[in-house]
Amino acid sequence: MKYRNIVFDVGNVLVDFCYMKYMKHLGFSDETAELFGSQLVVSDVWNDMDKGLFLMDEAKKIFKERLKGYESEIDLFFEKIAGIVEEYDYSAPMLKKLKELGYNVYILSNYPKDMAELHWKNFKFLKEADGYIISAFEKKVKPDREIYDLLTERYKAELSESIFVDDRQVNIDAANAYGMKGVLFKDYESLKADLLDQFGIDLS
Repeated sequence: MKYRNIVFDVGNVLVDFCYMKYMKHLGFSDETAELFGSQLVVSDVWNDMDKGLFLMDEAKKIFKERLKGYESEIDLFFEKIAGIVEEYDYSAPMLKKLKELGYNVYILSNYPKDMAELHWKNFKFLKEADGYIISAFEKKVKPDREIYDLLTERYKAELSESIFVDDRQVNIDAANAYGMKGVLFKDYESLKADLLDQFGIDLS
């Protein structure tokens, strides 16, 4: 078996990072949801949370400085943050099937520290994984090489023997450059087809 390990991203691969749906559920207007999506979720500060440089309370202060007049909405956004992700129904069964087929399964995710502490205890797929690496705890993020190398250092998972599944092309390109075989995630059906066509891995 050339590939012994299959490594998964989390957001929009194993869980739905459904921040627009989440904000609609909170009662935010379309305008506010669009603003928060572009200026809060997709922001340098959120990236710094992924890097472990800020916790949510610290990030909130910065967002309130940047988004004057939205202080109460920012408080509500972070107060209810448990609802910003929803685990996909296929995730746990897929990892379990891969284990049954003889593969080691690992998780490699960019994720803020206190959000991970809140969310990850509820993810059913985690009990099927052989190990996981969360960026904020390591202060390393994809696509930097150092976080990929932790797979080998911590779990003896050689990158040349690893398939990497992620929804961001920049992370796939990095994985390929580091010796992994990247598979860009589009949706579950496409992933099943890609794993079967490229590696003979049958998830049916």
